[in-house]
Amino acid sequence: MDSSLVFNIFIAFGAFQALFISFIILSQRNKSLPKVFFSLFLIIEGITLIERLLAESDLIYAVPHLLGISYPISFLKPPLLFLMTLAIVNTKFKLRKIHSLHLIPFFIILLFNIPFYFLNASQKLEFVQAFLTKEITYLSFDFFLSLSFFFHIGIYIMACVITLKRFKTHVKNNKLVNWNLSVLVLYSIFLITHFIYFVIQPSGILSIPQFNTISMLIMTFVIQSVAYSFITRSNIFNNKNTIDLSNVQKLVEDEKLIRNKLENEKVYLDDALNIDAFSKSLSLPKKYVSDLINQRFGYSFKDLINQYRVKEAKKIMEKEVHSKIQLIDIAFESGFNNKVSFYRAFKRYTDKSPSEYFNNLKNDASIIKTSS
Repeated sequence: MDSSLVFNIFIAFGAFQALFISFIILSQRNKSLPKVFFSLFLIIEGITLIERLLAESDLIYAVPHLLGISYPISFLKPPLLFLMTLAIVNTKFKLRKIHSLHLIPFFIILLFNIPFYFLNASQKLEFVQAFLTKEITYLSFDFFLSLSFFFHIGIYIMACVITLKRFKTHVKNNKLVNWNLSVLVLYSIFLITHFIYFVIQPSGILSIPQFNTISMLIMTFVIQSVAYSFITRSNIFNNKNTIDLSNVQKLVEDEKLIRNKLENEKVYLDDALNIDAFSKSLSLPKKYVSDLINQRFGYSFKDLINQYRVKEAKKIMEKEVHSKIQLIDIAFESGFNNKVSFYRAFKRYTDKSPSEYFNNLKNDASIIKTSS
């Protein structure tokens, strides 16, 4: 089988998969803004792949009027990514008139392409063929026009990453935020690869005749990866919790309350402590406290408490290194109610058993005592 045919099959599959996923998302009853923006982004990518696939084959002669559709709408992708990011980190985000300013580059390119749309089929084909065979130089207008797109989308992606990173300093374990970052990383790899080749190409140092096919395959891989995450984590856009992600300041204040209870009041020393009693002591809903701990600290309530207890156990061991204190007494003093849970938690967070850790401390202490 011809290798180009295999490539085209993969690319076509990626294109229609992007359109299929967007159709599935938009056909759902509850469509949040992140879902809508993501679907529109996939539609544009699907259309772009289809047009490029047609242009690379003789199929374009059957539908020449499809030429030129994807270029203007490509300038919609950066603001869609940015608006999706804003909607993810702010659950109360709403579109406003000022957001229409993001569409200015799209309308400029659209107006620039209007004369092309009025050409007949044969003229469009001649124009595209001339463009594809045209030698681009560093001083040509086409070079700077294409370069503007890379800078345009690069600025938006950078703004997206900065927004997400800033949000993650307050909420570490939000699945949708982490997923969005992963998508941006994959998409950035595609763009950087394409940008490097685009900048080098006019110099004549490197020439890859099949680069368009390769770049389309990379984009197809990105879509396949997104599709896989969408299928395996289909509830990612329905990440319901009691936390209002739009009010980061409140999250910070409530986090301080939790840290104060753990670090200053040391409530974890109570071996009967549970999420009900802990949330009640904070005067906050149990579900809210559980979600806040999970998203801000990146652990479940039980795991977080056990971490503090293990730290306390290590402090006790260091303090009692010269005594004959028993491990079970250390377990009880640090908040554990039995030896088994103490052993499991200690081994998990230190990679050593309590006895091994304590014996190492004793050996180090005896060496220091002997040398002195």
